[in-house]
Amino acid sequence: MTQDPPLRIGVVVHQRGDNAEDVLAAFLDELRGRPVRVGGLYQQTVRTASGPNVMDVVDIQTAARIRISQPLGGGSSSCCLDPAGLADAAAHLRRVRESGVDLLVVNKFAGAEAEGEGLAEEMFAALCEGVPVLVLVSARYLDAWDAATDSAGERLPPTLAALWAWYRRLGLEAADAESGTPAGVPAS
Repeated sequence: MTQDPPLRIGVVVHQRGDNAEDVLAAFLDELRGRPVRVGGLYQQTVRTASGPNVMDVVDIQTAARIRISQPLGGGSSSCCLDPAGLADAAAHLRRVRESGVDLLVVNKFAGAEAEGEGLAEEMFAALCEGVPVLVLVSARYLDAWDAATDSAGERLPPTLAALWAWYRRLGLEAADAESGTPAGVPAS
């Protein structure tokens, strides 16, 4: 009988309007040049005073941008998430996951993911493959996260210190440095 790989999930719990996106971007910037293949998407949101926010997701490896919001005009209170943009982001995340990464970063678990849509399928596929996942979860979606994952993952505050501590506990770099093999490749 084979045993499922352990789930290694860093759940960055944040409040609306805090700087979690900026902290994640800074963490990813500091990871560049390390011997671990990190892939996925992080979000950049431009908050506007007169209307819905402008949201892009950015590929960690290439800096390619995908717009996931749609312009609804000033005064609109509707959700500005663009379903086509979100579908493009999910397809992009699938390609990244299938290319082979040691750590997958997912910019969010929110309304679409709570309904099993959006980026949920790719995130959960990576976990089933044993790939560690780092994901941002707004506190208002934490109950939905717990329902979808049976409360899986290590809760992290949105601080660089917390992200680095979690990353070090994964042991990706230490194991690879000892074996001399690329990150994520089993030693022979």
